[in-house]
Amino acid sequence: MNPLFAIHKHYGSLLLLLILIVILVALFKGPHTKLQRIVTVLVDINLVVGIVAFFQTVRPISWFHPILALAAVGLLHAASKSEDKAKVVRCFSIALVLLIAAWAVNASWGPEWFKTNFVKLPAVAVIAK
Repeated sequence: MNPLFAIHKHYGSLLLLLILIVILVALFKGPHTKLQRIVTVLVDINLVVGIVAFFQTVRPISWFHPILALAAVGLLHAASKSEDKAKVVRCFSIALVLLIAAWAVNASWGPEWFKTNFVKLPAVAVIAK
């Protein structure tokens, strides 16, 4: 397995936990903008690692993986500086669901429907051959 792909995969799993922590902190203690900003930047880093890993892999990726991930990143950025408890909980919760859906698109445990009915982005390594 490509080392960057493995980093993207495992780091992404950790980020799901961090997003859940932000939601719980916002629910019980109120919004914590420093934590929200840190988690958002960490998700951005994983997005960049995923893009670089994509250019080094031979595995095709569903179009919905980057689309769902970018939608989640947009929501995280929308709420990262917010002091509004409802906005933080709502945006981070929807982002968490979108990131789990993005993970499921290409995961072995994910719905087969994603793997058979949607166009795949061919891996760059395959195009270069």
